[in-house]
Amino acid sequence: MEHRFQTFLTSLFLLLTLTTLLHCSKQSDIILTQYEGSLSQAHEKNRKLIVVFGASWCPDCRALDVIFRDPETKSILDSQFVVMKVDVGRFDQNLSLNAKLGDPIQNGIPALVVVSPDGEIITSTKGGEFSNASHMTKEQVLEYLYRL
Repeated sequence: MEHRFQTFLTSLFLLLTLTTLLHCSKQSDIILTQYEGSLSQAHEKNRKLIVVFGASWCPDCRALDVIFRDPETKSILDSQFVVMKVDVGRFDQNLSLNAKLGDPIQNGIPALVVVSPDGEIITSTKGGEFSNASHMTKEQVLEYLYRL
């Protein structure tokens, strides 16, 4: 009886592990598919793609989002860019795209990667340039966007 129970627990553990791996793989596929769709849209519109890595718990990410929604900033973004937001959770979600784009979140979030319409990385905020966005002004963010 004890052997059957041990076999059952081992099987259950393996099943849960496989389910988790498949779920992570599906999440990876979904975010990469969304990225390809956003890149295709940027290519069609001949605009740069801005991938914004962030999380809902992050005050700097929320601050940057407020600046991005400001009418002046939004106007610039809408006319020159395609914006894709990526939720990294607690640095445990959508990491496949983070890896594909050179690990921009290595020094904090929010992190931005700007990609040309042809898929080439133009710039990345790997140095944590926006990780203090709650202390940044709209003008500082606009200055960054104008340089692109």
